[in-house]
Amino acid sequence: MVEQATPLTRFLPSHTFYERHEAPVAGASSAHIIDAVASLDMRSDPVINGLLHLREWPDRLVRRRHAKPYEPFGFGTFTLLQRDDHELSLGLAGRFWRPDFGLLEVADADAFAALVRPDVAKLVLRFRVATLGQGNARLVTETFVHCPSWRTRAMMTPYWFAIRLSSGWIRRRTLAMVVKALAVQP
Repeated sequence: MVEQATPLTRFLPSHTFYERHEAPVAGASSAHIIDAVASLDMRSDPVINGLLHLREWPDRLVRRRHAKPYEPFGFGTFTLLQRDDHELSLGLAGRFWRPDFGLLEVADADAFAALVRPDVAKLVLRFRVATLGQGNARLVTETFVHCPSWRTRAMMTPYWFAIRLSSGWIRRRTLAMVVKALAVQP
């Protein structure tokens, strides 16, 4: 039996939680696949939009009471960490278990790497293209969450298990949207 190596991302020192999904893609270069991911509006999918809308409901309610502007969650919420022809990595830092996600603004990959706070979890969402030859590839999405302290892990653990099913559904539908977008491109 061959033991698989633990997946890593260079943007986190380690990870406490990990999720992986993949989909086959035919007839597109890795650069086109990454372009399709980067240009995707995941909120255009009614199921994804509904799940995110439900998750954002507590924050919208609080912001409405305090007349604060609300920005819907999407890929634009993330910090771009890396993009090349084979990979797109996005980062988030915050207290994801809070109604408002407790997000911190992070300027770039260097600021993300430098951010070290025991009360803040860091998340990396990575899309990777594995080329299989003869015009076939596999698009892999991975989510890594780093909890730097026992307290952060204690807060993140119930949240992770609560969102796990919907998060997986969102990732699988995102992959399907990318595959569909590539199928209709000339």
